[in-house]
Amino acid sequence: MKEIYLLRHGDTDATEKGYYAGWSDIALSLRGKKRIAKVREFLPPDGFRKIFVSPLRRTQETASLLVSQGPFEVCEEIKERSFGNWEGRGWKEIEEQFPQEMLEWRKNPLLFTPPGGESFQVVLERVTLFWERLGKESPGRYLVVTHGGVIRSLLVHLFKMNFASTFYFLLDPGVLVKIREENGFPLLVSMVNVEAEG
Repeated sequence: MKEIYLLRHGDTDATEKGYYAGWSDIALSLRGKKRIAKVREFLPPDGFRKIFVSPLRRTQETASLLVSQGPFEVCEEIKERSFGNWEGRGWKEIEEQFPQEMLEWRKNPLLFTPPGGESFQVVLERVTLFWERLGKESPGRYLVVTHGGVIRSLLVHLFKMNFASTFYFLLDPGVLVKIREENGFPLLVSMVNVEAEG
């Protein structure tokens, strides 16, 4: 049996101000560090067999705040979705500057690719490859420190969900999703959104 904890990184300037970060390599904010400190109480006291981390700074900082043991295994497959030219911009600014692209996104969000970025389908394919690799690991407990888009993609892959349905789940910074896998069958055990301070 495997227990997999999926953790979204803590708050950043992007989550606080409401713009797309994507592959932009931004740090945790003070609020994000405080939130991740609270996540610690929801993690198993005896640790993990292995810790997988996205290569971006905000996930690296999150992992380092939680776990003193190392090293982490850095995985490109669990990097956030690239939003290309939309990175650093908020929703309103994107609507104003990319009106035609916004229409295309609303028509087919799964296949749409932001200018210079990735489609959801591309992200889903690389995240699926990561999960298949994780499936070859020995039984035990694993921590995956990643991003909101990656967690949504894993929910789609594991539970045969429509991508739009994942927006019924609140995946705040610091959300911790626990999945148990028995004989290749995944079970969603819990989902915890930890409140942030300040």
